Amino acid sequence: MPAVSIVIPAFNAAPFIGATLDSALAGSFSDIELVVIDDGSVDNTAEIAAARGPRVRVLRQQNQGMSASRNRGIQSGDSEFVALLDADDLWHPDKLALQLRLLKERPEFGLCYTEFLSWDGQAPFQWDAAAALQLDERLSGWMYAKMLLTNWVLPSSMLIRRDALTALGQFPCDDQFTDDWAFTVRASRQFQFGKLADRLVAYRQSPGSLSRRPWPSNVTELMRDSLIQRYGTISPQGESVDEHELTQRRHRGWLHFANLHVARGDLGTGLRTYGGLLLRGPHRHQTALTLSKSLVRRWVGPTR
Repeated sequence: MPAVSIVIPAFNAAPFIGATLDSALAGSFSDIELVVIDDGSVDNTAEIAAARGPRVRVLRQQNQGMSASRNRGIQSGDSEFVALLDADDLWHPDKLALQLRLLKERPEFGLCYTEFLSWDGQAPFQWDAAAALQLDERLSGWMYAKMLLTNWVLPSSMLIRRDALTALGQFPCDDQFTDDWAFTVRASRQFQFGKLADRLVAYRQSPGSLSRRPWPSNVTELMRDSLIQRYGTISPQGESVDEHELTQRRHRGWLHFANLHVARGDLGTGLRTYGGLLLRGPHRHQTALTLSKSLVRRWVGPTR
């Protein structure tokens, strides 16, 4: 069994999965297998993946969603380490090698993640810098209090020990937009995280990306409330969340949701959300200004 299983859920990913697989196969650490879970695709995703050779293993299933696909891929092997990679993202050639080095040097870390950069996917991507083993101390260690503020861990940057996964159990399958956050929050209560400071993942952002859609409900803030209700605001190690920062992030989360809907989603949902923010505060002046800009974008178009 290879040292690292790279789990790649894929649904109708034919336009970009080839580049994603190539970026992982070209890495400087080669004791790997790529497990592509074809999640009910109706294009030739599976054929493109299988053509990459013997280090790529393709599993097919009816469409079940991102988290169920990750769970199946994880359960299909027994490698010492598991890495996650979304079907449209790219890796730096030294990503895995540096992460494995860190986890071997720092056995207290159950999970390693990295900084990333956003990429519009419109041109061939080239890494423009060498990478080094540089730990981001601010976002390493016991992370629960920080993880309630935002999900610092991009799934495509994650490398996790198999024994940590066994202890944690499966990814939840409640909402594909927030399941990974629920998982990493749970992980942060049991294991320390190590973050590499270099940007080692190219995170593809396109107009159809999940993170850019105006969802009917504010799944991010609802998940945050659910996590706090379940676990509280104090970590098992006694560290408390920064309440001021939590308030600010909650406000920004609801403001972003309201802005998306007024500008290009359901106007009623957006206006009701803005109304609640104006009633409750904080930052009522900023909220009113953002509302006016949202209305301009809806009826006039983007302003420069």
